Amino acid sequence: DGGGGGCKDAGSEDYENLPTSASLSTHMTAGAMAGILEHSVMYPVDSVKTRMQSLNPDPKAQYTSVYGALKKIIRTEGFWRPLRGLNVMMLGAGPAHALYFACYENMKRTLNAVFHHQGNSHLAN
Repeated sequence: DGGGGGCKDAGSEDYENLPTSASLSTHMTAGAMAGILEHSVMYPVDSVKTRMQSLNPDPKAQYTSVYGALKKIIRTEGFWRPLRGLNVMMLGAGPAHALYFACYENMKRTLNAVFHHQGNSHLAN
């Protein structure tokens, strides 16, 4: 109908879900990619937040906001400073999220079979 109404075809899947026939490696790949992307995007913000929460900050560090702190770090220490350590984080985030997604999807599939034989169970999720 193309009208964007609430009616869905009986066989259609949510756009957020992988097909029910997706393999374990597909879930692991999706999890690894999602984890790496999420952590890579947030890494500079986390670096600034960690610096702002430091118990012994640099005496010259007078940060008033996250954005202001990021600008000051880049200006005084260089463009790449907020990204220092990103490669190590990516090496850890990929496998961690791959295992998390694989375990989550496997348990969800198992619990769906136990709680609710058709469709998707809120208890399983």
